Amino acid sequence: MSALSRRTLLKLGLAGSAAALFPWLHTRRARAAGERVPKLLLFYTPHGTVWDQWRPSGGERDFTFSPILEPLAAHRDQLTIVDGIEIVSGTDYYIPHTYTMPELWTGSPIDTSASGFCREDHGGRCFGWNTGPSVDQTIAGRLGGSLPYPTIELGYACGGLHPATRMIYSAPGMPKSPIDDPTRAFNTLFGAVNPDVQAAARDALRRRSVLDAVRADLSSHRARLSTSDRARLDAHATALDELERALVPSEVVCTEPGAPTGVSSETAIDRQSDLAVAALGCGLTRIVSVQTRIADNDNSLYPWVGLDTGGHHTLSHDSGAASQATLAKVYAWYSARFKHLLDKLAATPDSDGRSLLENTFVIWGSELGTGWNHDIKNVPFVFAGGAAGAHTGGRYLKVTGTRWNRVLVSALHAMGITDVEKYGSLDNAEGPLSGLLTTP
Repeated sequence: MSALSRRTLLKLGLAGSAAALFPWLHTRRARAAGERVPKLLLFYTPHGTVWDQWRPSGGERDFTFSPILEPLAAHRDQLTIVDGIEIVSGTDYYIPHTYTMPELWTGSPIDTSASGFCREDHGGRCFGWNTGPSVDQTIAGRLGGSLPYPTIELGYACGGLHPATRMIYSAPGMPKSPIDDPTRAFNTLFGAVNPDVQAAARDALRRRSVLDAVRADLSSHRARLSTSDRARLDAHATALDELERALVPSEVVCTEPGAPTGVSSETAIDRQSDLAVAALGCGLTRIVSVQTRIADNDNSLYPWVGLDTGGHHTLSHDSGAASQATLAKVYAWYSARFKHLLDKLAATPDSDGRSLLENTFVIWGSELGTGWNHDIKNVPFVFAGGAAGAHTGGRYLKVTGTRWNRVLVSALHAMGITDVEKYGSLDNAEGPLSGLLTTP
Protein backbone atom coordinates (compact mmCIF):
# COMPACT_ATOMS: atom_id res chain seq x y z
CA MET A 1 0.00 0.00 0.00
CA SER A 2 1.43 3.37 -0.91
CA ALA A 3 0.97 6.50 1.18
CA LEU A 4 -2.03 8.61 0.23
CA SER A 5 -1.22 12.00 -1.21
CA ARG A 6 -2.23 15.21 0.56
CA ARG A 7 -4.64 16.02 -2.28
CA THR A 8 -6.32 12.62 -1.97
CA LEU A 9 -6.74 13.00 1.76
CA LEU A 10 -8.13 16.49 1.49
CA LYS A 11 -10.64 15.34 -1.09
CA LEU A 12 -11.89 12.67 1.28
CA GLY A 13 -14.06 13.59 4.26
CA LEU A 14 -13.10 12.49 7.75
CA ALA A 15 -15.29 9.37 7.67
CA GLY A 16 -14.39 8.74 4.06
CA SER A 17 -10.66 8.67 4.61
CA ALA A 18 -11.00 6.46 7.65
CA ALA A 19 -13.29 4.04 5.90
CA ALA A 20 -11.03 3.98 2.85
CA LEU A 21 -8.10 2.92 4.99
CA PHE A 22 -9.89 0.52 7.36
CA PRO A 23 -13.54 -0.40 6.70
CA TRP A 24 -13.94 -1.85 10.20
CA LEU A 25 -13.25 1.50 11.91
CA HIS A 26 -16.94 2.08 12.76
CA THR A 27 -16.70 -0.69 15.36
CA ARG A 28 -13.65 0.84 16.99
CA ARG A 29 -15.20 4.30 16.95
CA ALA A 30 -18.12 2.98 18.95
CA ARG A 31 -15.61 1.58 21.43
CA ALA A 32 -13.74 4.85 21.71
CA ALA A 33 -16.97 6.74 22.30
CA GLY A 34 -18.13 4.30 24.98
CA GLU A 35 -21.44 3.83 23.22
CA ARG A 36 -23.77 1.17 24.68
CA VAL A 37 -25.02 -1.01 21.85
CA PRO A 38 -27.79 -3.52 22.71
CA LYS A 39 -27.60 -7.10 21.49
CA LEU A 40 -30.24 -9.82 21.34
CA LEU A 41 -29.88 -13.54 22.05
CA LEU A 42 -32.81 -15.99 21.73
CA PHE A 43 -32.43 -19.32 23.56
CA TYR A 44 -34.79 -22.28 23.04
CA THR A 45 -35.33 -25.58 24.83
CA PRO A 46 -38.14 -28.03 23.98
CA HIS A 47 -41.25 -29.39 25.72
CA GLY A 48 -41.99 -26.69 28.28
CA THR A 49 -41.27 -27.47 31.92
CA VAL A 50 -42.47 -29.14 35.13
CA TRP A 51 -44.28 -26.26 36.73
CA ASP A 52 -44.16 -27.21 40.40
CA GLN A 53 -40.38 -27.55 40.03
CA TRP A 54 -39.95 -24.44 37.83
CA ARG A 55 -42.15 -21.86 39.54
CA PRO A 56 -40.35 -19.69 42.13
CA SER A 57 -41.96 -18.97 45.49
CA GLY A 58 -42.39 -15.55 47.06
CA GLY A 59 -43.00 -12.12 45.65
CA GLU A 60 -41.59 -10.02 42.83
CA ARG A 61 -38.37 -9.05 44.60
CA ASP A 62 -38.11 -11.53 47.47
CA PHE A 63 -38.68 -14.69 45.47
CA THR A 64 -36.87 -17.96 46.13
CA PHE A 65 -35.47 -19.93 43.22
CA SER A 66 -37.15 -23.22 42.36
CA PRO A 67 -35.19 -26.47 41.93
CA ILE A 68 -35.17 -26.16 38.13
CA LEU A 69 -34.08 -22.51 38.11
CA GLU A 70 -31.66 -22.79 41.05
CA PRO A 71 -28.62 -22.94 38.73
CA LEU A 72 -29.40 -19.35 37.73
CA ALA A 73 -29.19 -17.95 41.27
CA ALA A 74 -25.73 -16.49 40.65
CA HIS A 75 -27.27 -14.17 38.05
CA ARG A 76 -30.31 -13.17 40.11
CA ASP A 77 -29.84 -9.44 39.55
CA GLN A 78 -29.79 -9.98 35.80
CA LEU A 79 -32.95 -12.13 35.63
CA THR A 80 -36.66 -11.58 35.24
CA ILE A 81 -38.68 -14.79 35.53
CA VAL A 82 -42.17 -14.51 34.05
CA ASP A 83 -45.09 -16.80 34.90
CA GLY A 84 -48.35 -16.66 32.92
CA ILE A 85 -47.48 -15.96 29.27
CA GLU A 86 -49.80 -17.66 26.80
CA ILE A 87 -49.24 -18.92 23.27
CA VAL A 88 -52.24 -19.49 21.01
CA SER A 89 -52.24 -21.66 17.90
CA GLY A 90 -54.41 -19.34 15.82
CA THR A 91 -55.77 -22.39 13.96
CA ASP A 92 -58.99 -24.39 14.14
CA TYR A 93 -57.03 -27.53 14.94
CA TYR A 94 -53.85 -27.59 17.00
CA ILE A 95 -51.03 -30.05 16.36
CA PRO A 96 -48.87 -29.79 19.50
CA HIS A 97 -45.22 -28.80 19.09
CA THR A 98 -45.49 -28.65 15.30
CA TYR A 99 -47.71 -25.57 15.20
CA THR A 100 -46.17 -23.65 18.11
CA MET A 101 -42.46 -24.13 17.39
CA PRO A 102 -42.72 -21.81 14.33
CA GLU A 103 -44.87 -19.39 16.32
CA LEU A 104 -42.49 -18.91 19.23
CA TRP A 105 -40.48 -16.02 17.78
CA THR A 106 -42.88 -14.99 14.98
CA GLY A 107 -46.16 -14.33 16.78
CA SER A 108 -47.98 -15.62 13.70
CA PRO A 109 -49.67 -18.96 12.91
CA ILE A 110 -48.55 -21.79 10.70
CA ASP A 111 -50.04 -21.96 7.20
CA THR A 112 -52.83 -24.56 7.33
CA SER A 113 -53.88 -23.87 3.73
CA ALA A 114 -50.67 -25.38 2.37
CA SER A 115 -49.97 -29.07 1.85
CA GLY A 116 -46.21 -29.29 2.06
CA PHE A 117 -46.38 -31.49 5.17
CA CYS A 118 -49.06 -33.91 6.38
CA ARG A 119 -49.63 -35.77 9.63
CA GLU A 120 -51.42 -39.09 9.28
CA ASP A 121 -51.52 -39.37 13.07
CA HIS A 122 -53.67 -36.23 13.04
CA GLY A 123 -56.22 -37.34 10.48
CA GLY A 124 -54.08 -36.54 7.48
CA ARG A 125 -54.04 -32.80 8.20
CA CYS A 126 -51.60 -30.89 6.04
CA PHE A 127 -49.81 -27.60 6.59
CA GLY A 128 -46.91 -25.49 5.40
CA TRP A 129 -44.35 -23.18 6.93
CA ASN A 130 -45.10 -20.25 9.17
CA THR A 131 -46.86 -17.12 7.94
CA GLY A 132 -44.64 -14.42 9.42
CA PRO A 133 -40.99 -13.46 9.99
CA SER A 134 -39.36 -14.03 13.36
CA VAL A 135 -38.67 -10.98 15.47
CA ASP A 136 -34.88 -11.31 15.26
CA GLN A 137 -35.01 -11.04 11.48
CA THR A 138 -37.30 -8.03 11.64
CA ILE A 139 -34.96 -6.33 14.10
CA ALA A 140 -31.95 -7.05 11.90
CA GLY A 141 -33.74 -5.53 8.92
CA ARG A 142 -34.58 -2.40 10.88
CA LEU A 143 -31.08 -1.99 12.29
CA GLY A 144 -29.33 -2.38 8.96
CA GLY A 145 -25.61 -1.74 9.24
CA SER A 146 -22.59 -3.48 7.78
CA LEU A 147 -21.74 -6.22 10.26
CA PRO A 148 -20.59 -9.49 8.69
CA TYR A 149 -23.80 -11.28 9.76
CA PRO A 150 -27.18 -9.57 10.27
CA THR A 151 -28.10 -12.59 12.45
CA ILE A 152 -26.48 -15.89 13.39
CA GLU A 153 -28.45 -19.11 13.98
CA LEU A 154 -26.84 -21.87 16.05
CA GLY A 155 -28.15 -25.02 17.71
CA TYR A 156 -27.70 -28.69 18.32
CA ALA A 157 -29.52 -31.72 16.84
CA CYS A 158 -32.01 -29.46 15.07
CA GLY A 159 -33.27 -32.09 12.64
CA GLY A 160 -34.27 -31.80 8.99
CA LEU A 161 -36.49 -29.29 7.24
CA HIS A 162 -39.87 -29.40 8.95
CA PRO A 163 -42.00 -26.79 10.76
CA ALA A 164 -41.47 -28.66 14.05
CA THR A 165 -37.71 -28.16 13.74
CA ARG A 166 -37.39 -24.55 12.61
CA MET A 167 -38.03 -21.48 14.76
CA ILE A 168 -36.38 -18.66 12.78
CA TYR A 169 -38.02 -17.20 9.65
CA SER A 170 -36.57 -14.54 7.38
CA ALA A 171 -40.02 -14.02 5.82
CA PRO A 172 -43.35 -15.87 5.58
CA GLY A 173 -42.69 -19.40 4.37
CA MET A 174 -38.90 -18.94 4.54
CA PRO A 175 -37.35 -20.80 7.51
CA LYS A 176 -33.66 -20.43 8.36
CA SER A 177 -31.68 -23.52 9.28
CA PRO A 178 -29.32 -23.22 12.25
CA ILE A 179 -25.76 -24.46 12.14
CA ASP A 180 -26.15 -27.34 14.57
CA ASP A 181 -22.61 -28.65 14.67
CA PRO A 182 -20.11 -26.68 16.81
CA THR A 183 -17.12 -27.50 14.62
CA ARG A 184 -18.92 -26.40 11.47
CA ALA A 185 -20.12 -23.27 13.27
CA PHE A 186 -16.57 -22.43 14.31
CA ASN A 187 -15.22 -22.94 10.80
CA THR A 188 -18.02 -20.87 9.31
CA LEU A 189 -17.77 -17.96 11.72
CA PHE A 190 -14.10 -17.87 12.67
CA GLY A 191 -12.21 -20.07 10.25
CA ALA A 192 -11.07 -17.10 8.15
CA VAL A 193 -10.57 -14.59 10.99
CA ASN A 194 -6.83 -14.09 11.42
CA PRO A 195 -5.99 -17.81 11.38
CA ASP A 196 -2.30 -16.92 11.52
CA VAL A 197 -1.61 -14.77 14.57
CA GLN A 198 1.87 -13.85 13.34
CA ALA A 199 0.46 -12.82 9.98
CA ALA A 200 -2.12 -10.68 11.76
CA ALA A 201 0.61 -9.02 13.79
CA ARG A 202 2.65 -8.32 10.66
CA ASP A 203 -0.45 -6.87 9.02
CA ALA A 204 -1.02 -4.55 11.97
CA LEU A 205 2.59 -3.34 11.85
CA ARG A 206 2.31 -2.74 8.11
CA ARG A 207 -0.79 -0.64 8.61
CA ARG A 208 0.86 1.34 11.38
CA SER A 209 3.85 2.06 9.12
CA VAL A 210 1.45 3.34 6.47
CA LEU A 211 -0.15 5.63 9.05
CA ASP A 212 3.25 6.95 10.09
CA ALA A 213 4.08 7.76 6.46
CA VAL A 214 0.75 9.48 5.93
CA ARG A 215 1.13 11.46 9.15
CA ALA A 216 4.61 12.65 8.10
CA ASP A 217 3.27 13.67 4.69
CA LEU A 218 0.50 15.68 6.33
CA SER A 219 2.92 17.42 8.67
CA SER A 220 5.25 18.42 5.84
CA HIS A 221 2.45 20.27 4.02
CA ARG A 222 0.73 21.90 7.00
CA ALA A 223 2.70 25.16 6.99
CA ARG A 224 1.67 25.94 3.40
CA LEU A 225 -2.07 25.44 3.95
CA SER A 226 -4.76 28.02 4.59
CA THR A 227 -6.51 28.15 7.96
CA SER A 228 -9.52 26.20 6.70
CA ASP A 229 -7.33 23.54 5.09
CA ARG A 230 -5.31 23.25 8.29
CA ALA A 231 -8.51 22.54 10.19
CA ARG A 232 -9.40 19.82 7.72
CA LEU A 233 -5.87 18.45 7.91
CA ASP A 234 -6.06 18.37 11.72
CA ALA A 235 -9.31 16.43 11.46
CA HIS A 236 -7.54 13.88 9.30
CA ALA A 237 -4.66 13.71 11.80
CA THR A 238 -7.16 13.00 14.57
CA ALA A 239 -8.66 10.22 12.46
CA LEU A 240 -5.20 8.74 11.97
CA ASP A 241 -4.56 8.81 15.72
CA GLU A 242 -7.79 6.92 16.21
CA LEU A 243 -6.78 4.39 13.59
CA GLU A 244 -3.45 3.83 15.28
CA ARG A 245 -5.13 3.26 18.65
CA ALA A 246 -7.38 0.71 16.97
CA LEU A 247 -4.33 -1.26 15.88
CA VAL A 248 -3.07 -1.60 19.45
CA PRO A 249 -4.68 -4.43 21.44
CA SER A 250 -6.71 -3.30 24.43
CA GLU A 251 -8.69 -4.96 27.20
CA VAL A 252 -11.78 -5.05 24.99
CA VAL A 253 -10.16 -6.29 21.81
CA CYS A 254 -11.86 -9.34 20.36
CA THR A 255 -10.19 -12.64 21.12
CA GLU A 256 -10.83 -15.33 18.58
CA PRO A 257 -12.25 -18.43 20.31
CA GLY A 258 -10.46 -21.71 20.12
CA ALA A 259 -11.90 -24.52 18.03
CA PRO A 260 -14.47 -26.53 20.01
CA THR A 261 -13.19 -29.74 21.56
CA GLY A 262 -14.78 -32.62 23.41
CA VAL A 263 -18.10 -32.12 21.63
CA SER A 264 -20.81 -34.58 22.67
CA SER A 265 -24.55 -34.54 23.22
CA GLU A 266 -23.81 -33.40 26.76
CA THR A 267 -21.44 -30.55 25.85
CA ALA A 268 -22.56 -29.37 22.41
CA ILE A 269 -24.95 -26.64 23.55
CA ASP A 270 -22.25 -25.11 25.77
CA ARG A 271 -19.84 -25.13 22.83
CA GLN A 272 -22.46 -23.39 20.68
CA SER A 273 -23.11 -20.87 23.44
CA ASP A 274 -19.37 -20.15 23.57
CA LEU A 275 -19.40 -19.40 19.85
CA ALA A 276 -22.55 -17.30 20.14
CA VAL A 277 -20.91 -15.12 22.78
CA ALA A 278 -17.68 -14.89 20.79
CA ALA A 279 -19.63 -13.78 17.72
CA LEU A 280 -21.27 -11.00 19.72
CA GLY A 281 -18.00 -10.01 21.37
CA CYS A 282 -16.11 -9.91 18.08
CA GLY A 283 -18.73 -7.75 16.41
CA LEU A 284 -19.74 -10.37 13.85
CA THR A 285 -23.39 -9.66 14.65
CA ARG A 286 -25.72 -8.15 17.22
CA ILE A 287 -28.33 -10.91 17.06
CA VAL A 288 -27.93 -14.64 17.75
CA SER A 289 -30.31 -17.52 18.35
CA VAL A 290 -29.45 -20.86 19.95
CA GLN A 291 -31.82 -23.82 19.45
CA THR A 292 -31.58 -26.90 21.66
CA ARG A 293 -32.88 -29.87 19.66
CA ILE A 294 -36.38 -29.95 18.12
CA ALA A 295 -39.98 -29.53 19.20
CA ASP A 296 -41.69 -32.75 18.15
CA ASN A 297 -40.53 -36.31 18.90
CA ASP A 298 -37.28 -35.21 20.46
CA ASN A 299 -36.63 -38.61 21.97
CA SER A 300 -33.07 -37.83 22.93
CA LEU A 301 -31.56 -39.51 25.95
CA TYR A 302 -29.93 -37.64 28.82
CA PRO A 303 -28.11 -40.40 30.72
CA TRP A 304 -26.07 -37.90 32.74
CA VAL A 305 -29.29 -36.93 34.59
CA GLY A 306 -30.82 -40.40 34.67
CA LEU A 307 -32.85 -40.39 31.44
CA ASP A 308 -31.29 -43.39 29.72
CA THR A 309 -34.36 -45.10 28.22
CA GLY A 310 -37.48 -43.93 26.39
CA GLY A 311 -36.40 -40.41 25.56
CA HIS A 312 -37.41 -36.88 26.45
CA HIS A 313 -40.55 -36.55 24.33
CA THR A 314 -41.99 -39.91 25.41
CA LEU A 315 -41.28 -39.20 29.06
CA SER A 316 -42.90 -35.76 28.82
CA HIS A 317 -46.23 -37.46 28.04
CA ASP A 318 -46.19 -39.27 31.38
CA SER A 319 -47.70 -37.23 34.18
CA GLY A 320 -46.67 -39.73 36.84
CA ALA A 321 -44.55 -38.54 39.73
CA ALA A 322 -41.48 -40.60 38.86
CA SER A 323 -41.44 -39.45 35.22
CA GLN A 324 -42.02 -35.83 36.17
CA ALA A 325 -39.15 -36.01 38.67
CA THR A 326 -36.81 -37.23 35.94
CA LEU A 327 -38.09 -34.54 33.59
CA ALA A 328 -37.37 -31.91 36.23
CA LYS A 329 -33.74 -33.08 36.21
CA VAL A 330 -33.64 -32.61 32.43
CA TYR A 331 -35.03 -29.10 32.75
CA ALA A 332 -32.60 -28.27 35.55
CA TRP A 333 -29.85 -29.38 33.17
CA TYR A 334 -31.28 -26.99 30.55
CA SER A 335 -31.18 -24.29 33.22
CA ALA A 336 -27.51 -25.06 33.83
CA ARG A 337 -26.90 -24.66 30.09
CA PHE A 338 -28.57 -21.25 30.25
CA LYS A 339 -26.34 -20.41 33.21
CA HIS A 340 -23.28 -21.35 31.17
CA LEU A 341 -24.41 -18.94 28.47
CA LEU A 342 -24.92 -16.15 31.02
CA ASP A 343 -21.55 -16.92 32.62
CA LYS A 344 -19.82 -16.50 29.26
CA LEU A 345 -21.65 -13.26 28.54
CA ALA A 346 -20.74 -11.91 31.96
CA ALA A 347 -17.07 -12.81 31.48
CA THR A 348 -16.77 -11.27 28.01
CA PRO A 349 -16.08 -7.52 27.71
CA ASP A 350 -18.14 -5.47 25.30
CA SER A 351 -16.90 -2.52 23.29
CA ASP A 352 -17.86 0.02 25.98
CA GLY A 353 -15.98 -1.73 28.77
CA ARG A 354 -19.05 -3.32 30.31
CA SER A 355 -19.74 -7.03 30.04
CA LEU A 356 -21.73 -8.45 27.15
CA LEU A 357 -24.33 -9.58 29.67
CA GLU A 358 -24.94 -5.97 30.67
CA ASN A 359 -25.63 -5.01 27.05
CA THR A 360 -27.46 -8.12 25.79
CA PHE A 361 -31.16 -8.96 26.06
CA VAL A 362 -31.40 -12.74 26.47
CA ILE A 363 -34.76 -14.52 26.16
CA TRP A 364 -35.23 -18.18 27.07
CA GLY A 365 -38.47 -19.69 25.80
CA SER A 366 -40.15 -22.93 24.78
CA GLU A 367 -42.87 -24.02 22.35
CA LEU A 368 -45.31 -25.16 25.04
CA GLY A 369 -45.86 -25.07 28.77
CA THR A 370 -46.50 -28.63 29.87
CA GLY A 371 -45.51 -31.77 27.99
CA TRP A 372 -48.01 -34.38 29.12
CA ASN A 373 -51.12 -32.37 28.15
CA HIS A 374 -49.53 -30.04 25.54
CA ASP A 375 -50.79 -26.98 27.40
CA ILE A 376 -49.80 -23.61 25.92
CA LYS A 377 -51.84 -21.35 28.19
CA ASN A 378 -48.76 -20.83 30.34
CA VAL A 379 -45.34 -21.07 28.71
CA PRO A 380 -42.12 -20.51 30.71
CA PHE A 381 -40.02 -17.47 29.82
CA VAL A 382 -36.85 -16.20 31.48
CA PHE A 383 -35.28 -12.87 30.53
CA ALA A 384 -31.68 -11.99 31.33
CA GLY A 385 -29.10 -9.29 30.75
CA GLY A 386 -29.10 -5.54 30.93
CA ALA A 387 -30.06 -4.86 27.29
CA ALA A 388 -27.77 -1.80 27.36
CA GLY A 389 -29.83 -0.30 30.19
CA ALA A 390 -33.29 -1.31 28.99
CA HIS A 391 -33.76 -4.24 31.38
CA THR A 392 -33.29 -4.50 35.15
CA GLY A 393 -33.48 -7.94 36.71
CA GLY A 394 -33.94 -9.41 40.15
CA ARG A 395 -37.67 -9.96 39.62
CA TYR A 396 -40.33 -12.64 39.39
CA LEU A 397 -43.37 -11.39 37.48
CA LYS A 398 -46.78 -13.06 37.45
CA VAL A 399 -49.03 -12.03 34.58
CA THR A 400 -52.47 -13.05 33.36
CA GLY A 401 -54.18 -12.79 29.99
CA THR A 402 -50.87 -11.98 28.30
CA ARG A 403 -49.92 -13.37 24.91
CA TRP A 404 -46.33 -14.04 23.98
CA ASN A 405 -46.51 -11.26 21.39
CA ARG A 406 -45.67 -8.93 24.29
CA VAL A 407 -42.36 -10.79 24.57
CA LEU A 408 -41.63 -10.10 20.91
CA VAL A 409 -42.48 -6.41 21.19
CA SER A 410 -40.23 -6.29 24.26
CA ALA A 411 -37.36 -7.61 22.14
CA LEU A 412 -37.94 -4.84 19.60
CA HIS A 413 -38.03 -2.13 22.28
CA ALA A 414 -34.94 -3.52 24.04
CA MET A 415 -33.08 -3.21 20.74
CA GLY A 416 -34.11 0.43 20.41
CA ILE A 417 -37.00 -0.07 17.97
CA THR A 418 -39.70 1.58 20.07
CA ASP A 419 -42.09 2.63 17.30
CA VAL A 420 -43.44 -0.94 17.01
CA GLU A 421 -46.26 -1.71 19.46
CA LYS A 422 -47.65 -4.92 17.94
CA TYR A 423 -45.89 -7.93 16.47
CA GLY A 424 -47.29 -10.94 14.66
CA SER A 425 -50.75 -11.49 13.18
CA LEU A 426 -51.92 -13.15 16.42
CA ASP A 427 -51.20 -10.09 18.51
CA ASN A 428 -54.21 -8.86 20.48
CA ALA A 429 -52.71 -5.99 22.48
CA GLU A 430 -49.99 -3.36 22.32
CA GLY A 431 -46.63 -2.54 23.82
CA PRO A 432 -43.92 -4.56 25.56
CA LEU A 433 -44.57 -6.92 28.45
CA SER A 434 -45.76 -4.81 31.35
CA GLY A 435 -43.07 -4.20 33.94
CA LEU A 436 -40.30 -5.97 32.01
CA LEU A 437 -38.32 -3.09 30.52
CA THR A 438 -36.93 0.01 32.12
CA THR A 439 -38.96 3.12 31.33
CA PRO A 440 -36.73 5.70 29.57
